[in-house]
Amino acid sequence: RVRLVGEGEKGTQGPGDLYLVVAVEPDEVFTRDGDNLYTEVEIDMFTAILGGEVRVPTMARPVKLKVPPNTQAGSKFRVNGRGMPRLRKKDEYGDLYARVLVTVPTDLDAYQQDLLLQLRQSLVGDGE
Repeated sequence: RVRLVGEGEKGTQGPGDLYLVVAVEPDEVFTRDGDNLYTEVEIDMFTAILGGEVRVPTMARPVKLKVPPNTQAGSKFRVNGRGMPRLRKKDEYGDLYARVLVTVPTDLDAYQQDLLLQLRQSLVGDGE
């Protein structure tokens, strides 16, 4: 709700105030909580395990985010100053929080499956 002093209709004591009611439509990429924005970003399992970089969308343009090794699915990373503008504070912005979604390959051939089975065996054993 925005108040514009003296911009309303004229009354017995002069012009009144005009009130604007602003509704913000939902966005497909971001959700908002105050000045902060939230989004999800997909990374492959190799980047989650070994670390790397991923492009994160922002309101202006994508930025690169460094993903540390051993990042777990659901981890959240803060990108400072890439949220919504702060009301009544010039040149100040909230933050953007990116939650990691780890994707796994879906079309492995037999050789690749065997390599992953060997890797699993070396890391966790038989599972027995």
